[in-house]
Amino acid sequence: MPRFVLYVLIIGLSVYAFADCLQTPNPKALPKILWLAIIATLPIVGPLLWLLFGRPGGRGWRRDDDDVFAPDDDPSFLRDLTPKR
Repeated sequence: MPRFVLYVLIIGLSVYAFADCLQTPNPKALPKILWLAIIATLPIVGPLLWLLFGRPGGRGWRRDDDDVFAPDDDPSFLRDLTPKR
């Protein structure tokens, strides 16, 4: 049973890293196709390398493009609300 759990964790980590790499616009250090090959061929080391060195921004699990503003916090929306004379 513990071996099964280990295999599930390894596959889950690999799938997560692969999907995250596919969604990343500009990976650090290497081209995206090379990162995908590393993740696919090195089951444990590849995803860990991606998470540590390939993700852009260095902000942990968040990226700049994930920042979403509510309409009342968005500066461009607030600018459009001012009356025009």
